[in-house]
Amino acid sequence: MTTLRPRDFIECDGLLAAVTSIAHPEGPVVTPRYAREGHALRKLDTAAARDWVSTRHPEWLVDSPLLGVEIVLVPTGAIECVHRPETRAAALRAGDALHPIELAARRVLDALVAQGVPSARIGVTGSLLVGAMQAASDIDVVTYGRSTFALARAALDALVASGEWSALGPAHWRDAWQRRGAPGELDTYIRHEERKGTKAIASGVRVDLSLLQDEEEGIAEAPPYRKLGRHVLEARVRDASGAFDYPARYLLAHAEVDALVSYTATYAGQASAGDLVRASGWLEQDAAGARRLLIGTSREAEGESLTVLVRGA
Repeated sequence: MTTLRPRDFIECDGLLAAVTSIAHPEGPVVTPRYAREGHALRKLDTAAARDWVSTRHPEWLVDSPLLGVEIVLVPTGAIECVHRPETRAAALRAGDALHPIELAARRVLDALVAQGVPSARIGVTGSLLVGAMQAASDIDVVTYGRSTFALARAALDALVASGEWSALGPAHWRDAWQRRGAPGELDTYIRHEERKGTKAIASGVRVDLSLLQDEEEGIAEAPPYRKLGRHVLEARVRDASGAFDYPARYLLAHAEVDALVSYTATYAGQASAGDLVRASGWLEQDAAGARRLLIGTSREAEGESLTVLVRGA
């Protein structure tokens, strides 16, 4: 079996799940996203995903004393298929696309490559990766490596500036806010998202860029942290070089907490160096006593947030 990476999807016994960690030797830690029901795929939220696993494969539900949460860990031997974002992107560009979202994705990928983004360093994930796209689906583009991500953001900006693509309008932002289930007011969500430069409209479809950093750039995998409890803090961000990484990471100027970490895309790129932020999440501590605040323990990240109070200079 090919080496797994975060943002790959695995398929096992009718469950399609996004890989979130590959650190466990028994198999990947995953987030279930879809269940096969006949010829259709049913999208799973966090509660439905747990119900599916607890009914069909309760042995995959593992209490992690280290992390202080229940995780879904699929044994390597149970994996029937691996869906790779870059393989799907190459197939879309080279083969016949039948669905309107597939056609739009081909045009998006071709446009990024024409702008100088290496074709071998981009992929598509989410519903498009596993063939679950619908008329209202987005095009989630994965870029491999920080330099590729920088090129893709610059390409997106150039395509919007040229008029080939367009910026999101109020209706697009509201739809994105509602689908993500992001906390807070819509205006606050838009203020943060517009700053990131990762979203646009192409062929009437929303495009969203994300980064999976290369191994040498430091993919953080299941660090030895234990949960101490819920916590809220305010602090200055002293280093945001890992803001778009997976997981997103912000180093803080704070007396007790060293960093903010988020596994949910809502808070990737949320803050820049010098920003004063308020964060709510789970306080964690490693064996050496270093503390971090984890934001985004589920896709919905209920009760967890990161807000820029004052932008840095």
